[in-house]
Amino acid sequence: MSLSFPNLALPSGGLDWNFGRRSKFSTIIQTPQSQRRPATATLQKGVIYELDLNFNGLANVGSTYADDAAYLQEFYEACRGGYGFFTFDPSAYHLASMSVVHDTTQLSNGYFGVGDGSTTAFPLWRSTSAFGGGNVSLCELIQNVTLLSGVYVNGSLISAGSYALSNFPAAITFTTPPGAGAVLAWEGNYSYLCRFSEDLLDMNELVYQLWELKSLKLDTINL
Repeated sequence: MSLSFPNLALPSGGLDWNFGRRSKFSTIIQTPQSQRRPATATLQKGVIYELDLNFNGLANVGSTYADDAAYLQEFYEACRGGYGFFTFDPSAYHLASMSVVHDTTQLSNGYFGVGDGSTTAFPLWRSTSAFGGGNVSLCELIQNVTLLSGVYVNGSLISAGSYALSNFPAAITFTTPPGAGAVLAWEGNYSYLCRFSEDLLDMNELVYQLWELKSLKLDTINL
């Protein structure tokens, strides 16, 4: 079954450059009475982000929509606060980069696995080489690819006819299983799958038809 979600398109007027992105994890930590190394377990496959958007003036004069404040309020209400899911691409507003490269030596790259000669379906990741020493670590489980520039096996671009892309969550399914030890990577752009972090939207009318929204918090979602 193919999933689809509405897209949150922000009004351009009043959007502040003060954009927050906080990395969150859920970790179980058990510390022994000896206070030696604690036992830990993670409850997440990949990072979850809390995004924080700020608007210093939402007006209905010269705005993106007939009424920017009403648009955001009605989108929020249609989602029933934190209940509904939607996509969001901060790169459309020059707030963050949402792209990866196939070069696994780069900080933000599309390494997503190693072939074993039998597996054909692989979830897509944004990975990093931050640890250095040739190590590549999985960071963010991709939910929605908006542009797939290519898929690479051992650094070589392969034919688009040899695989299929699916989204929510994003995955590549090969027609023929990659060989054992084959390094897999993708290149392109993606967007977040999100929900509103809070069940309260706090808007303040500064003057008639000019609204302030100091904080609109979103949480990314991993399906």
